[in-house]
Amino acid sequence: MNNTSRLLIVGASLAMAAGSLQAQDRTISYAATSQPEDAGNLIRVDALIARKALTGELRRVSTRTDRIGRVHEYFSQSHDGVPVYGAGFSRQRDAGRTVSVFGKVHEGIDLETSPGLSPAAALARLEEIAGARPATGAPPTLAIMPTPLGELVLTWSAPMRDRHTHFIDAHSGDVVHRMDHIYSERAVGFGAGITGEPQKVSTWHTEGLYQSWDRLRPAELVTLDAENDLLNAFLLTLPSPAWLDAVGEDDDNEWSNPAVVAGHANLGLMYDYLLQRHGWRGMDGEDGRVFSIVAAGDFFNAFFLSAPFGPQGTGTIAFGTTPDNIPFVPLDVVGHELMHGVTFSSLVARTGLPFLDTHTAILGPSSFTVEGETVRCGDTYTFEDPFSDDPQAMTDPPPLVAPLLCLDENGMPTQSRTGKLALFWNEGGAINEAYSDIIGASAEFAFHPPGDGLLRADYENGEDAEVSIRRMDAPRLARIGPHPYPEAIGQEFRFVVALVGERLIAYTGYGMRGNTPFRRSRPGYSGLHWNSTILSHAFYLAIEGGEHVPSGRTIQGVGGANRAQVEQAFFRAMVDLTPPFTTFAAMGFVIRQAAADLHGVGSDAFNSIHEALTAVGL
Repeated sequence: MNNTSRLLIVGASLAMAAGSLQAQDRTISYAATSQPEDAGNLIRVDALIARKALTGELRRVSTRTDRIGRVHEYFSQSHDGVPVYGAGFSRQRDAGRTVSVFGKVHEGIDLETSPGLSPAAALARLEEIAGARPATGAPPTLAIMPTPLGELVLTWSAPMRDRHTHFIDAHSGDVVHRMDHIYSERAVGFGAGITGEPQKVSTWHTEGLYQSWDRLRPAELVTLDAENDLLNAFLLTLPSPAWLDAVGEDDDNEWSNPAVVAGHANLGLMYDYLLQRHGWRGMDGEDGRVFSIVAAGDFFNAFFLSAPFGPQGTGTIAFGTTPDNIPFVPLDVVGHELMHGVTFSSLVARTGLPFLDTHTAILGPSSFTVEGETVRCGDTYTFEDPFSDDPQAMTDPPPLVAPLLCLDENGMPTQSRTGKLALFWNEGGAINEAYSDIIGASAEFAFHPPGDGLLRADYENGEDAEVSIRRMDAPRLARIGPHPYPEAIGQEFRFVVALVGERLIAYTGYGMRGNTPFRRSRPGYSGLHWNSTILSHAFYLAIEGGEHVPSGRTIQGVGGANRAQVEQAFFRAMVDLTPPFTTFAAMGFVIRQAAADLHGVGSDAFNSIHEALTAVGL
């Protein structure tokens, strides 16, 4: 890496390619690594952590030792005793010596921390916004929330039974942010999976029936059958003993339900992959019970739903059906959703927060035309629901009209036609999706021979269910309408947003990929799946090598025989090093550090990972 890669970035809360939004504070982002040139940075950051820990501004949330004997600490930031959401440091030490630090802090915070709304009043307002009761009995949480507009706002928040955590201004009650959570006797039976091939089903024999309840592995794996009823599936995502009646059953242990067979068998394979390759035990890393819901209705989707939801409040994964009525439970899809659970659990255990969406923007033009429509500063956008991209949404809110977010020459919101459109994308969400694709594909290579066709390991997602969602090997060969998936920074899909109230942004259906405008049929999407291929393509190149077409670089990959080295470096980066708020640029430094930790700088694995990340612009 060159000197600019070993960085200590100082900038506003929202980085802009041209111009910047005004921030109330100064946000300092750190990526200080173990490279010799970074020694001074590490000393300075260590001194900063020590100083802020003494004043109480930083608090150590966790300390843990990893498989190679390194100690990992996470420090969260607070102001006047109120936590600053997502701010803090992930620090790695070896024999008392700091090896790396990643994270960010806010300097010069000038914010009153006494809320205008009482906890009871805040909870009533949250219930009004959500149209639902709280998901837990805990009181609302007071925290300082950094917004995508570069402000710090004192907020109340709580997870609600609409499966979202809502954040409101602690004084006015206005909505500031919304976070989606929608991410006996032992026996072994047999049945036909979704491809018709026989698969072993680890079951539990009780009261004359065999259940899809694996108690052979250290973590109990429980597969629930929603019987193709979407409402039933969503009811199973709420904490309730009703899940006991939904466990898949068979009377002779020769299973005929392909959704249960493949979903349950592949969940077991994913447990084995995570343990054998990474030493990670189940979803939470501690062999907690894992729930999966199959046959979740007539919808082509799969999802992870985080705590406090799920049959026992610990999260769950769920799977629907393809348009050809094939259960959507191939190994890479099951691995994708389970990795979302691993990402969530590992970050919560280390930092107290999940891996968060990171919404960043550049300034675009004042206007553009797409499909005969002109999008320009000063216009408004009409939403049916500004925060849902789900056609199965169960609510029907009234339409909302909001102005497009444009910025003037000082980086302030403006309705002038001469302003510049703020083009956003969800970097954190795209990284999260990339990681799930990466681990899903890695599990395929662990258990299937490489090649084309059913039950063969490849870099496509979902192909064993006869669909192809994304390709990590050649993203450009899969398309979103007329547009190929991106393979490098600069090709990402960015979206025009509207400003709802004073602070809340909502994604419209308009945007630009590079200099090319596009239009979606529905608003509410932040590009997280589309843009994930930037990072997952780097993973592919680090293993298989080859030419990176946009840059013209040729990568010398480690080769399939050494793929474990790349898999382990990527996995370590997420579960051991990454802070909650992370951009693509920062993730590049974290993955390089993980490769250096495991394989050493200058090793073939480190060089391949470095070259691949560099090629895609990280």
